[in-house]
Amino acid sequence: MKNTSFWRIATAVFAAGSIIYTTVSSSRSRQQSRTRQKTNQGGSEYEYDVPVEYQNVFEKNMIVPAGWAFGVVWSTVYSGLGALMVHQALASQEHNPRYAKALPWWWASWTMNGIFGRFFSQNDPQSIVISDLTTKFNLPAALALHQSLEIGKTDVPSPEKYLRIPVSLYAGWLTVATVVGTPNTLLTLDAWEIDEERDEPVSAGILSATAGAGYLIARHLNDPWYMVPVVAGFGGIATRQWHKQPIVGWTAATLAAAYIGLLAYWLPKGKFHEFDQRVVQDIESEVLAGLVETGEPHQAGIARERMKPIEAEGLD
Repeated sequence: MKNTSFWRIATAVFAAGSIIYTTVSSSRSRQQSRTRQKTNQGGSEYEYDVPVEYQNVFEKNMIVPAGWAFGVVWSTVYSGLGALMVHQALASQEHNPRYAKALPWWWASWTMNGIFGRFFSQNDPQSIVISDLTTKFNLPAALALHQSLEIGKTDVPSPEKYLRIPVSLYAGWLTVATVVGTPNTLLTLDAWEIDEERDEPVSAGILSATAGAGYLIARHLNDPWYMVPVVAGFGGIATRQWHKQPIVGWTAATLAAAYIGLLAYWLPKGKFHEFDQRVVQDIESEVLAGLVETGEPHQAGIARERMKPIEAEGLD
């Protein structure tokens, strides 16, 4: 997909529509569900601000984080990705090769986001399964987006350097959601029989495996920011299960603490290992070639000078 002004602006508009649609449809459905639940249960309290069918499944799933984790992560991710969408649509980013590579994956991911919003707002069992499958399909798209933006591979100038962080958070949170959503689907399909004596240690084991996999994926991506939403997930599970299911609660709290310790060391560095010199040189070549082909040799010279500190940092 050619990185023209039209496509970059269209992508930003499509992203805004996906976010607004998901937010509005989910909010309207949750309001209806709250009204129905209060009518049926005499105004009883509910733990999650979700449709009743989701509420019933979430109550059975020991590894669903508390509601605050969803609110904190999604509001941060959507705000950050919105800012990134505006930046990639600017005229100054016309020849940004990373944004050019990311365009198809943006469209795939925002489409999945809209589909998720559609079914997450529906109050029926089938929608639980479909929303979980949509999340699972969206995770590879988010990881491809992460790679196309060269996160963990190159250093880039500000503000792009910081605007890429929400993509890392997005990929990390979708990983958490993929793990959490699997029991939801199994419970909905009656493929998982509830047995608290068995399910508590099994859930603790799933959390431990997720922590190990998350750390390995983060190192493979060379991106400590990927681990941040995992901390929110563990923290949400710990606060929810601390008294209900102590083994799960303590496991989640321990893993959250371990991740915080790792992040305290790696996050200031911004990477686990140095960038590949060849990748830095390849990116510079792509930028310069694009400017020369469009008849902007003067801009190519300016870009070459601006790339020098970036290349130098990549070689340190």
